[in-house]
Amino acid sequence: MKRHMALAASLCLVLQACTVGPDYERTPNLGNLGKWLGLGEETNTPFQNASQNTDQNAASAVQTMSHWWERLGDPDLAPLVDEMLANNKDLSAAAARMRQAEAQLDASGGTRWPSLSLSPTASRGFTSTPSGDRNYANSFSVGSTLSWQTDLFGRLARAERADAANLEAATADWQGLIHSQIATLVRTRVALATLEQRLAATRAIADSRQATLAAVERRYRAGLETTNAVDLHSARENYTSALADILALEDDLATTATGLDLLLGRLPGSTSYENRQLAHVPPPRDVPLGVPATLLDRRPDLRAAEFRLIAANENIGVAIADLYPNLTLTGSFSSTAATASNLFSAPTLAGSLAASIAQTVFDGGTKSATIRLRKAATEERTAIYADTILTAIKEVEDALMTERKSGDRLIQLERTVDQVRKAEASARDRFTRGIGTYERLLETQRRLQTVEQTLLIEQQNKWNARVNLLLALGGDWTDLEEKTQPEGTNP
Repeated sequence: MKRHMALAASLCLVLQACTVGPDYERTPNLGNLGKWLGLGEETNTPFQNASQNTDQNAASAVQTMSHWWERLGDPDLAPLVDEMLANNKDLSAAAARMRQAEAQLDASGGTRWPSLSLSPTASRGFTSTPSGDRNYANSFSVGSTLSWQTDLFGRLARAERADAANLEAATADWQGLIHSQIATLVRTRVALATLEQRLAATRAIADSRQATLAAVERRYRAGLETTNAVDLHSARENYTSALADILALEDDLATTATGLDLLLGRLPGSTSYENRQLAHVPPPRDVPLGVPATLLDRRPDLRAAEFRLIAANENIGVAIADLYPNLTLTGSFSSTAATASNLFSAPTLAGSLAASIAQTVFDGGTKSATIRLRKAATEERTAIYADTILTAIKEVEDALMTERKSGDRLIQLERTVDQVRKAEASARDRFTRGIGTYERLLETQRRLQTVEQTLLIEQQNKWNARVNLLLALGGDWTDLEEKTQPEGTNP
């Protein structure tokens, strides 16, 4: 008996080990990224597969991420990030998709285990005698069925691994959305601060133009030859255009504020952002030269693309295994007795054990077509994965270049603003003393407004370029700097 049990156990292990289909390998397919992408050079693959714990919310998930937003120098950002992680509806939807993938994985794993069903019953009946008496009798029975699909050629195992890869991809999508939403929050904060600064600058310009208009009106009423009707109308137009700019900026500020409400999961328009102290957002840190390309392995979208490639590869094995026989073992057990105490006695027991093999003989080429379909899907995922890598590299290069050029433009714009302010002050002084024309003052005032607004917008562009760079890298470079810092030195 023991020999038969050992033989059966060994047979089951052998049957479970017969897995058909291709196994996913990075080497040589993905191990040499440069050659795989057709770049013709040796490049290390910047990816590491890592299992994720899905039993967590967005707030706990960020503990394992690069906290790049904490090093932007904005002390008011952290509480908004916490609020967004708790209430943002897009993040909640992504977390729900991740839980769906987790449930699907659990369901796939359950198909590899035997299934057991029980059906206990109890009944009481009677028969009547010719004299009208009743004879009562009890009946108790229990039945059970055990069924196990042995997974001869690994179809169920590969389906489970495909679902595991899909879960990893959904987790990476969720983490990527967290990064993206935090980046959107930072951009919104910067946009609010920039709009407030632009609004303050425009109001100051409107006040200056109002004072200029009053001076022009006094000169015109005094009948001075240096001031005519054209100057008067131009001064009024100059002032009203500044008032119109104020209204436009106030509208943009209100729209951006409702966007922040939506991002934080609040009712849009329900929060007043007056005196929110966003006007002095600290400037971002300068980017060090030679940012290592290995930081790309933290990008969630790259991990998601690879996991979907893995899932597609496993599905090829599922389709190939469908070509082979399917062995199912079935056992049944039953017992029937008049009393519950005798239900499991030897005379009442009955059982059976059966094995069935199902093999498709002819299906019109359906399963072969399914294999070709899965292979083509894997080729598609391979191309998508490669394109995602190239796009990631491009995004890093573009963000680095954009931020450097934006920094150079800021230097030039700051110098331009300084010179135009001096020119405007000189033109105003000359106009006040009656030796300068209003046309020159009007021209310098408009130039000053333009360059001041351009400077503020460029400051916002540099912030956005920094956020784009951090997203492209999947985080910042602070962690790497701390790891490479020699012992006994201050970072």
